[in-house]
Amino acid sequence: MATVPATIIEGEGRTFIVTWAGLAEGDVGAAIRFGGAADRTVQVIGTFGGATLRLEGTLEAQPTTWLPLNDAQGDPIEITAARLEAITELVRQVRPAVVDGAGTNLTVLMLLRVTE
Repeated sequence: MATVPATIIEGEGRTFIVTWAGLAEGDVGAAIRFGGAADRTVQVIGTFGGATLRLEGTLEAQPTTWLPLNDAQGDPIEITAARLEAITELVRQVRPAVVDGAGTNLTVLMLLRVTE
């Protein structure tokens, strides 16, 4: 299990794009803090190899508990094929986590839009 670093770049307008690349079975993405983001969308692409990508969040400053984040329908964000999902909860920290999946190589992109 590895912790994969996040890359954050400024996008158009008041947006930021966060990328975690090369996530494999058992990996987690390094947590990011972006509480000022009014809108949040995640995209997952790559080779799943039977893996599930979970999006997790916490309100803790020094996290010991990570909880699943939900989509607009109230379902946990557990992605098993390439797709986009809106994130409903506003949390202090967020990270992706890969469960199972031999031969997995995923890239997770997150768009964050801030208001002033």
